[in-house]
Amino acid sequence: MTFPEILAALSLLAWAFLLLTRRRFWRCDQRLDASTVLPTPAPGLVAVIPARDEAQTIAVTVHSLLNQSYPGPLHVVVVDDNSIDDTATAAREGAVGVSDGQHRLSVVAGQPLPPGWSGKLWAVHQGLAEAARVMPDARYVLLTDADIEHAPGNIARLIGKCEREGLVLASLMVKLRCRSFWEHLLIPAFIFFFQKLYPFPQVNDPDHSQAAAAGGCMLIRREALEAIGGVESVRGALIDDCALAARLKEKGPIWLGLAGRTRSLRVYEDLGDVWAMVARSAYVQLERSPWRLIGTVIGMALLYLVPPAVAVLGLARADLSAAALGLAGWVGMAALYRPTLRLYRRPALSGLALPAAAFLYTLMTVDSARRHYLGRGGEWKGRAYAGQGRQGASESVESPAPEPSPDPQAQEAQALATERALIAHVTAITRASGTSFYGAMRILPRERREAMYALYAFCREVDDIADGPGTEADKRARLARWREEIDALFDPHREPTHPVARALDGPRWRHALRREDFLAIIAGMEMDAGDQVRIADIPGLEDYCDKVACAVGRLSNRIFGVEPRLIDDIAHHTGLALQLINILRDVAEDATLNRLYLPLSRLRAHGLTDTHDLKAVLAHPATRRVCAELAGKAAAELAEADRLHALCHRRTIRPAVIMKEVYRRYLRALLARGWDHLDQPVSVPGRVKLFIALRHGLL
Repeated sequence: MTFPEILAALSLLAWAFLLLTRRRFWRCDQRLDASTVLPTPAPGLVAVIPARDEAQTIAVTVHSLLNQSYPGPLHVVVVDDNSIDDTATAAREGAVGVSDGQHRLSVVAGQPLPPGWSGKLWAVHQGLAEAARVMPDARYVLLTDADIEHAPGNIARLIGKCEREGLVLASLMVKLRCRSFWEHLLIPAFIFFFQKLYPFPQVNDPDHSQAAAAGGCMLIRREALEAIGGVESVRGALIDDCALAARLKEKGPIWLGLAGRTRSLRVYEDLGDVWAMVARSAYVQLERSPWRLIGTVIGMALLYLVPPAVAVLGLARADLSAAALGLAGWVGMAALYRPTLRLYRRPALSGLALPAAAFLYTLMTVDSARRHYLGRGGEWKGRAYAGQGRQGASESVESPAPEPSPDPQAQEAQALATERALIAHVTAITRASGTSFYGAMRILPRERREAMYALYAFCREVDDIADGPGTEADKRARLARWREEIDALFDPHREPTHPVARALDGPRWRHALRREDFLAIIAGMEMDAGDQVRIADIPGLEDYCDKVACAVGRLSNRIFGVEPRLIDDIAHHTGLALQLINILRDVAEDATLNRLYLPLSRLRAHGLTDTHDLKAVLAHPATRRVCAELAGKAAAELAEADRLHALCHRRTIRPAVIMKEVYRRYLRALLARGWDHLDQPVSVPGRVKLFIALRHGLL
């Protein structure tokens, strides 16, 4: 046998070993049944949610729990783990509109993190103490994350299973978000690898020692939790869910399955998001052993990389025997991967990309080890952990220190830690937006990228006020508070209080950002805050675009490092083009909000004088003609932006070029659709956005 044939044969033998020893891990057949039969009366439940800087998702989580179709007593405890955002306020908003929601929700302010605890488990510990106070007779506790949306019958089904089968733990691997390119490539693979590492049938076998759980959704029998000494028994564990499952299995049977409708709201828009999640704890899973790391790298290469490599090499060399062995392994692993792909509604052919995902996860694991030896192991949300083993205690370091120190070095360390926490906050807001902006900014150097995230978070905050619920007076009052925040940001004798405004302090002086541009953005949001929007004429439209788009461009160009002589012109033409395309894309959607950005003077010029009924406006021929005019204006502005961008250093202007090219594709899609069916949405496929990012960001 040739050397490639030997490698391919060894790979097939390794797969055969897994098939024989891992109890059909690939089948995805451990699912929660539909039965909601419960004892009478139904047992009480307290859900505990540790939450640190989770204002973006916590309201949905709380609402989904309080709104469960569960007949028994149910209380929710949220532990605000020293957040720098509005996590506590958002959690309370989740109870609005739910029957008796405010009385069934407790929000606890977390205490400073003591030595020897991981941050999450310390928050859970405090939540369990509050749970014992508010509902001492509850039979079950649910430990869940702050970014999980629970299906309406999830609690009833979990408790029903525990009651029927005498389980001490029932855990669900919730459905992870799978929409972006990187999510499509990596999320199903993550689930596949997790099932291989912890075969669910073995976990669910009372006679097998294998134990595991998914921390996003863990229903625990309270007496069993107390019998093992509570979460304090695993207080330093970074992989806390599996550590807790191992202790609980000593007290009774456990169950781990896959969810279909209960889902995670966490966004993994690009490779860096998944990388951070895995690199945080992968080396901990290997018990911080270099030998285990080497074995893992060799094992991953043998299982996933050898088959496609040998298949391609064999075909290239006309070595049919080697090619056949390689293809057998490659196609075989894709077949085993198929049930997981079906769960995530991905096509079977995407299983052939599993080796690429495996290669990336191997690199993440190696990077996890690198971070450990650099003293950054387990770094997450402003905390870093160091310690030994998967379940042993870890020493923790929290970023923001609660008390000022007279030591100048300590004060500097505190300031840096607070800045890092603020950056993490604005980064999370940007990532959670689900727009192409986050990915486009990833190509910037770190400091400029973080400054852009802070700027985006500011725009997101004020835009959400204008577009969100509330009266016009309420919106204007909240925007006025943002004016005060910006005034404080630029006043040497005052400091802003909002975390997003605080995150802008460094970018403000590093890049000479102008106060008037921030205030212009707020003024633009005030134009949108009313019960209706009408634009009188072309100058009025350009003034609106200047406030909501060009002002953002002026700030962005300073952060990018554009030459001062070009900053305003590039911002004007690029911002005007992008905002006009936004308006044309969203004409029908804006009409549902009683907003019309098409200039009234141009509509009148084409015979439309009454704009009270926007449904009639959308159907009028004048609207189509004005849309065509604005499309022509947008194209002209794009052409001028092209000319100005060509005068800039290519690396400086790359993010703006990426955004401009994406919007150029939107304009083409609008022109192809035409203006007869304004309610038909247009989109730019993710693969096209990826191509644009590669072409203009890397090449």
